[in-house]
Amino acid sequence: MKKFLLLIATVLTSMTMSAQADYFEFVGKDGNVVPDGTTLTLNEVTHIDDGTDVFDVMYSNLYVRNKTSETRYLRINMFIERIDNGVYQLCFPSACRPYYDVTNIVTEGGPMTANQLKDMMTEWIPTEEGGCDVTFTVEVLNMTGTILNPTYTYVCDGPTVTLHYRNGIHDEVVGDITGDGNVDISDVNAVINMMLGKAEKVDAADVTDDGNVDISDVNAVINLMLGK
Repeated sequence: MKKFLLLIATVLTSMTMSAQADYFEFVGKDGNVVPDGTTLTLNEVTHIDDGTDVFDVMYSNLYVRNKTSETRYLRINMFIERIDNGVYQLCFPSACRPYYDVTNIVTEGGPMTANQLKDMMTEWIPTEEGGCDVTFTVEVLNMTGTILNPTYTYVCDGPTVTLHYRNGIHDEVVGDITGDGNVDISDVNAVINMMLGKAEKVDAADVTDDGNVDISDVNAVINLMLGK
């Protein structure tokens, strides 16, 4: 009987955690959901002149949405695994903090109201060419106490997204025919056009490295795009 009750409790706990893990989602600037586990390459640089200084900023344009009809609680686990120069800033869920080195931090907890969409206000401010790689994981929390004096406890992980900032440099990514840092349908189309003679062939299109650009390269790019 005890084993049966323990099994039921384990199943219920697992179901609860799975449901809570689905409370939040990442959203891009276009309003579309960024699927869990996505890696994005960012290379857009905004030049800022505030009247006293001129500098560059690379915005993430990343948002978090509470998908539910109730107030939920969360924090962000952020891992900066590469920062060639400059400073990285995160202003979520409330306080802004600068980071200059490779580090792993967990933010303070905070609430998000029903169906709220909140800008993460996170960006890399580079001082020269280079790269910065950052992974964000939503951590779902429970809150006890009061709004003025809350106590947060970790429940489970929510979605994860990785950002690869590239300022003036490009990674060599197998299957990235267009050179935008991602392997997607545009790369499949590029190989097809080269195979049909509609575009000049480039070395990157010979994904199978057999000296030809043909259907095997198209299939190879599709497999890479699908994570195979």
